[in-house]
Amino acid sequence: MAHLTKLKSAATLNDVALLLGVQPASLAFILYKIPEHQKYTKFPVPKKSGGERIISAPDPRLKMVQKRLAKLLKNCQLEVEAILKVKSQCVLAHGFKPGLSIQTNAANHRGQRWVLNADLQDFFPSINFGRVYGFFIKNQHYMLNKKVATIISQIACHENTLPQGSPCSPVLSNMIAHMLDIRLNELASSNRCTYTRYADDLTFSTSERVFPSRIAKRDPSSLHKWVAGAGLSKRVEKAGFAINGKKTRLQYRDSRQDATGLVVNEKVNVKSEYYKLARAMCWHLMTKGSAHLKVGSIPVPVDAKKVRGMLAFIYHVKRWDDDRTKVPKEEIEKRAYYRVYADFLNYISFFGQPHMTIVCEGKTDNVYLRCAVRSLAALYPSLIQVKGKKRNFLLQLFKFTKTADAVQHLSGGASQLSNLLSEYRKRIKNCKGTPQHPTVLVVDNDSGPEKLFKHLSSLLKKDVDGSDPFYFVYENLYVVPVPKIGGAFTAMEQLFESHVLKEKLNGRILDLTNKEPDGTKFYSKNEFSVEIIQKKQASIKFDGFKPLLNALVAVQNDYAGKIAAKKAAIPAPAPVPALAAP
Repeated sequence: MAHLTKLKSAATLNDVALLLGVQPASLAFILYKIPEHQKYTKFPVPKKSGGERIISAPDPRLKMVQKRLAKLLKNCQLEVEAILKVKSQCVLAHGFKPGLSIQTNAANHRGQRWVLNADLQDFFPSINFGRVYGFFIKNQHYMLNKKVATIISQIACHENTLPQGSPCSPVLSNMIAHMLDIRLNELASSNRCTYTRYADDLTFSTSERVFPSRIAKRDPSSLHKWVAGAGLSKRVEKAGFAINGKKTRLQYRDSRQDATGLVVNEKVNVKSEYYKLARAMCWHLMTKGSAHLKVGSIPVPVDAKKVRGMLAFIYHVKRWDDDRTKVPKEEIEKRAYYRVYADFLNYISFFGQPHMTIVCEGKTDNVYLRCAVRSLAALYPSLIQVKGKKRNFLLQLFKFTKTADAVQHLSGGASQLSNLLSEYRKRIKNCKGTPQHPTVLVVDNDSGPEKLFKHLSSLLKKDVDGSDPFYFVYENLYVVPVPKIGGAFTAMEQLFESHVLKEKLNGRILDLTNKEPDGTKFYSKNEFSVEIIQKKQASIKFDGFKPLLNALVAVQNDYAGKIAAKKAAIPAPAPVPALAAP
């Protein structure tokens, strides 16, 4: 109960600043010296249902404080739930909580006869300064010092409301709406219904023959319109909220039922038309080089980021439900949604990328290369563009994420790069046209990529020992070995000066093998990349990386030559003969 206890014992601004990890003078300046009109920047964003939502983006200094307050309050809420012994299956609010999502919210309403969706009107704006202050004064689990409650309210509120755009608005809204959740769950239970909330979305479901009128009833003026029942309206109003009557919907199981935008008739799923649209856009992008979305009858260009967002959403929803039902991994990898997403990720990584893609052996190599290119920016304008203080990379380093591991089976290591070399044509077989930028596998020049070099030798019909600056394989694929130092095996770490490799970290020395189990005497390559190279890059000389960066530039030039030669080989269209004069 450490976080909650410390918050309850706080009595001054200094105490709050200490809890948030900021200087008291800084907190006082942010709260009382920055003019109110400068604390937020407002801008509209379109709603899916039409109209606009006003987002209030906080000043970066205020946002930092709000993020820390949000983290503190989330920890306090977890401690409160531990006191109350809340079980995971009894959670009512699913929004803005770790481990919970629109999927966990929707899963509570699968396979029901009736699903009711209702919406709280102006959810964040309806929570004002007084409600935030009053909650921390009166709630039995908090009962904070009045000065502290005031400071929290001042951090959180703007123009007497919780602003949409503040990092602490979500957690505060859940805390203040908790009593509403309790009352609505009691109403649901007494009527044999299930209740959950995700932000301002309320969902009730039941398999009763008749939906309980205390929760919702048919509007006498319309056969298909439903309105909140007396029990629901009364409890929502008593909690200080209001129902948005335009968004109250009751769905029967013979029609499509959804909760928080996900279909729940049988399993948790995305809407079929959304999936078909994303799949079609993906196909157009991979085969035509562009994707469009029709607005009315007008096709509007859509970039790869938009398509990626749609496919990622589909993948995570469908994968979550497959994992929930314990579908074997090998069966998941046969699913259409999985294959479409894999094709797309391979396209944007290796075929339709906006710059040269570099695939290293792991995350640490990515850090080294990024820092080296940034440090030597003036010498390599084809790798990085410098505009004042801004540096725009003209290459993309493949990111070894959880998704890359799960979908592309790439998590790092020489063996996986060898597999990528073997499967490269298969990965891009559904892509049409000519890739405009190369894909480069950067490998350590040691015993690790022995299998890769052996396979490369068979592909190129010559011995490959890593001595050449680069090797062109086929399509747009290249292999660049880390340049050998003195003809000996060379890993990328050896491109640093010796005194950098000997630098100690909390009394420990660098262990390039990553084999020490307890880390008491040695520190790992990962720690070296972050704590030494990344944090101290301004004082490190990266001259040892010049031969490697020269090889990457040579690859750029070589592939540009191949593209130019290919274009030159395409015959010009025959001239259209002039029509004879009549």
